[in-house]
Order: sequence, then structure tokens, then C-alpha cells
Amino acid sequence: METSSCPLCGLHRTIADLRALAWTSQHAPDGSVSWICPACTRAQLFAIEAGLPLERAQPLPWTGRRAA
Repeated sequence: METSSCPLCGLHRTIADLRALAWTSQHAPDGSVSWICPACTRAQLFAIEAGLPLERAQPLPWTGRRAA
């Protein structure tokens, strides 16, 4: 079974995402596949490469400003 959203932050995959190579697949021993979004992949890269359990992302506080 494949997930259609990131298990860490809940971002949904779109049709455009299916064509891109930005999402990371994580395969469980039971055969299920989870797809991790690009932002969570970057944040959790060490854990992914080391085979450690991934941590859910904590939502950032909204400041009302965009990054420069």
C-alpha cells in the first residue's frame, strides 16, 4: 500500500510530484511504501540514511512574513 501524503508533515502529493524526483520513498518490511516530501527529506536526511525512525515535523509558528 502506498501513502498519498507525507507521513511526517501531511503534505499531499500532486500529479506534478509524481513526475518529479523530489519525493523520497520509504519501504517498510510489510511491503508498504511511504513517500516523504522534499522538505521533510532534507530535514530528516541523516535519519533516512542511517535507517533510524523518522520524527514528525513540528509546525513552524506563523509570523505573517515571507522569507526574503
